[in-house]
Amino acid sequence: MTALSTEHIPAPSGTAGFGVTAKAIAVRTARKILRSPQILGIAIVQSIVFLLMFRYILGGAIGITGVDYVDFLVPGFVISGMLFTAGGSAVAVAEEAAGGLYDRLRSLPVSDWAVLAGRGIADAFLLVVVALVTTGVGFLVGFRMDTSPGDVALALVLLCVYALVVACVFVWLGLVAGNAQAAQGLSILGVPFSFISSAFVPIATMPGWIQWFAEAQPLTFWINSWRGLLLGDPVVQSFEHDLSYYIVGGLLWAVVLLAVFSPLALRAYRKR
Repeated sequence: MTALSTEHIPAPSGTAGFGVTAKAIAVRTARKILRSPQILGIAIVQSIVFLLMFRYILGGAIGITGVDYVDFLVPGFVISGMLFTAGGSAVAVAEEAAGGLYDRLRSLPVSDWAVLAGRGIADAFLLVVVALVTTGVGFLVGFRMDTSPGDVALALVLLCVYALVVACVFVWLGLVAGNAQAAQGLSILGVPFSFISSAFVPIATMPGWIQWFAEAQPLTFWINSWRGLLLGDPVVQSFEHDLSYYIVGGLLWAVVLLAVFSPLALRAYRKR
């Protein structure tokens, strides 16, 4: 992502100042994303290419009881794919930090929390856009939902929540990395979480010694909640727990991760 200008960042005045500042930074960053085809385009193309690889190259070798593999794959890929897309956000944050943007912002009478909130919201916006486009491509290659409008609406809300959490984690990664190359390297740490989850294969097919991690980690809760809301009873019946368990558990994981990584990001921001 391109660097954010410090021009016209409003000074805060209590709670309203926080909101105005966060909105200003989020809107400016989101506009730069939309006006930079290489940013949005690369993120979308990368996501689509990986989806097609799993759909047509690996999908034929993987069988899922009670549901077509493409239906099983798309929700899992969309949620886990946010970790790959967010790597670019971490690189952008590291570049902005190295370029002195955050030094300039800290010299202004604006809330540090607002700066990070604005950046996180903009990055979450990118993640949601890529996720929705990828889901649309999923329909083109055979994905079908079996759900209600209410469940779809809830799935969209959860997607936004999950995207914000992922954005927060990767903003922190970008701030602690020190430079773009290090940020890119640190982003690879998200890969094991993507594959050791319910994203691509049922957890029951994994070795017993790794199943406990796959079942407990946040991505599995997020993936199963999204998959259950979009596919309904055929897939929910295969879960170890009912759908509400994964929805509530996923939201609890979201709260925990935000509570941990938001202060860490603030600390890293102030130490730059």
